[in-house]
Amino acid sequence: MTEEQLLLFLVQILVVLGTARLLGEAFRRFGQPALVGEILAGLLLGRTVLGTLAPETFASLFPDDDLQIAMFEAMAQIGVLFLLLVIGLEVDVASAWKLRRQSLAVAVTGVVVPLLIGTLLGGWLYEDWAEPGAPRLAFSLFVGTAVSITAITAVARLLFDLKIVKSDLGLLLLSAMAINDLLGWLVLAVVLGLLGAGDGAGGAAAMPIVGVVVGTLAFSAFCGTAGRSGVTKVLRWFDRRGFPSPATPLSFVVCLGLACGIATEAIGIHPIFGFLIAGVMAGDHNALSEHTRSVITQMVEAIFVPLFFASICLHVDFVDHFELGLVALVAIVSMLGKFLGAWLGTALVRIPAFDRLPTAIAHIPGDSMAVLLAVVAVQAGLIGQAMFVAIVFAAIVSSLVVGPALVWSLRRRDALNVMGFFTVEGLFPRLGARTRYEAIDELVVFASQIDTTLDAAELRDAVRAREETMGTGVGHGIAIPHARLERLQRPRVLLGISKEGLDWDAVDDQPAHLIFLILTPADDRDSQLEILHTIASGLGPEEAGRLFRAESSAEMWNVLQSSLRRDDPL
Repeated sequence: MTEEQLLLFLVQILVVLGTARLLGEAFRRFGQPALVGEILAGLLLGRTVLGTLAPETFASLFPDDDLQIAMFEAMAQIGVLFLLLVIGLEVDVASAWKLRRQSLAVAVTGVVVPLLIGTLLGGWLYEDWAEPGAPRLAFSLFVGTAVSITAITAVARLLFDLKIVKSDLGLLLLSAMAINDLLGWLVLAVVLGLLGAGDGAGGAAAMPIVGVVVGTLAFSAFCGTAGRSGVTKVLRWFDRRGFPSPATPLSFVVCLGLACGIATEAIGIHPIFGFLIAGVMAGDHNALSEHTRSVITQMVEAIFVPLFFASICLHVDFVDHFELGLVALVAIVSMLGKFLGAWLGTALVRIPAFDRLPTAIAHIPGDSMAVLLAVVAVQAGLIGQAMFVAIVFAAIVSSLVVGPALVWSLRRRDALNVMGFFTVEGLFPRLGARTRYEAIDELVVFASQIDTTLDAAELRDAVRAREETMGTGVGHGIAIPHARLERLQRPRVLLGISKEGLDWDAVDDQPAHLIFLILTPADDRDSQLEILHTIASGLGPEEAGRLFRAESSAEMWNVLQSSLRRDDPL
């Protein structure tokens, strides 16, 4: 490598990363996915715009030099691997297992229905859009996988922005999508196995497929059980021994990703699946703190992800390879198939009607996951540029649609007067608890004293079980433990203040001072979501500070009255 090549490489990173981050943040400010801005950066700097309007400038910035191209692509490929690592961290196996009846039904139908529709579509498109020599079955299964996979990171970010990620609906969505992603990548492993066997015949051709599938299933099973348990123990050991955090867990998780990537490559599938599994292994919320998880996610999303999504568009002319009919077909089948599949799952397990529409809509986006699949398929020689462009545009369209559609589906619920669920007697200006579970126990006792129909032991078990499934620290000094109770007739909200602050494993790693205990009837799903959203969105830093300084229940009541009255429903 010459000094000139190194200098040009640095210039490329500066221009691409700077443009991608700028446009990504611009789209985020307008409530749209950053992915769209990052892909737009690649279109503007690549062959599509700069290569057409100023070909000499494009050639000087991105010359047709093998080493130069290899250096930039290596940087982008690191982005792919780390993105899958972060997605794996969002896959909470424990939470998904606890909700296995609902999450499995929604995830399986959410994959199977669009997978079948997409596979049939792929068989129909094979003659015109598959790469020469690509096996028909592999191409058909890939199209099915591409239109069936959802984007857990995009939905998690949307739920966080709406301040309902800690709700029961948020837990169901993240659990179902975690399973959905794993199923999608397992199908992709089969597709890659078919490609590897494409040159064989008869039994010889089947053996590589069997080996890949068996190896993938065995590796996934080991990592999801013994591997996850072992990684959790190591992370907890780091914490007990006082190793620097988040530096030590970060290094360990990255090394784990590299090791799993090497293992999956040896099995015969793409290393990105190994990074996904590594994230799943390290994703135990009781071992890897929300703060450490946030640091890893922010590092990847700030540097590697923008470079990757911008880079995939640099050398593809999206105008020349844009086929309107193909793009429209792929987008419609992808969004409609996933919507219908998830809706069917909610009906099978009888999820309440007012949660079915948001659940189905949340499964629409393909976002980064669909784009990743398309990149893998191009590299494997399975699809050409036209199909690649169609999948990317379908991912963009679904990402733009899901936000407004999900907000619309949630706002169809009736507006509630949340203050009607508070009472002055349920406000406590000073808790004596030293841990979050002591705070829960303290508030539970108060609740059973205020409402004598509540059994304190039953209530304590319900709130603790929900807290162990997914922590309810929402950041900014607020925690919202909650539970559903069969005997409860109407929602009830208690508030206790911890002057010293309690570790609640929040994303911002800040202690919780305002502890809201939210109790709702078992069959009332509407109220909980509205209460959670109202509290999380109504209490800004100024209002939270006023509550913290309150010395009496009456003062707390006055602050809540002025902060939580909302004219607009969720």
